[in-house]
Amino acid sequence: MKKLIFTFLINLLALSSFSQGVAQTITRDQNQPFNLGLLDGTVIKRTAFTEEGSTSLPVNNCIVIIKTANGKVYDHVNGRIDLLTNRLIFTINGQDLIFVSPIQQIFFDSCYDAALSGAIFKSGYPSINKQNSGSLYQVLTDGKATLLKYYSVQWHDDKPFNTNNTTRIYKTTEQYYLYLNGQMFILEKNKRNLSKLLSIPADYISKQKLNLKKEENVIKLVAYYNLL
Repeated sequence: MKKLIFTFLINLLALSSFSQGVAQTITRDQNQPFNLGLLDGTVIKRTAFTEEGSTSLPVNNCIVIIKTANGKVYDHVNGRIDLLTNRLIFTINGQDLIFVSPIQQIFFDSCYDAALSGAIFKSGYPSINKQNSGSLYQVLTDGKATLLKYYSVQWHDDKPFNTNNTTRIYKTTEQYYLYLNGQMFILEKNKRNLSKLLSIPADYISKQKLNLKKEENVIKLVAYYNLL
């Protein structure tokens, strides 16, 4: 019995240390529906309004494994990616917290969203558009050419005429990138510039009947290049 109590206390202390060392509680109240306090003192606030859509990926938590920039690994974390801050939100004892240590990699070990189960997100890529080296990308295929997908969230406010009721509507968007020879390249919506970047003849794509509007075919093409 004493051994069980000792083990419980050790686990409790470890949990407390983890929470205090890398996260700050996300608090909610009526005036500030979402008030995110970071350890560096920065506070991200949203104006009080009704919200539609989601700002996280996925909407609900998955079981993830985190590797920080300094090499620490946290296993079996219950979390999701916040697309507004590009950080990880995780939940302990029903409480949402924000992971503030720089993250090198997130592995979605188990997820209700089948499309994300087994997914790997990494940082450390060159800056492009609004992203920097700390931004997280989903790695679709890796090698001498790496196919990446970046998720962001866009929104617009809907305020019916002659009312004070504002609804902020969020929409998740996706953008594909190619990391090649130490550089980041943005892929066109139809991915037509991919064959030029990889120097793969257009007739190969047509012979293989690869519709590059489909993600699985883009993955196949980059994987083929990595085997050359």
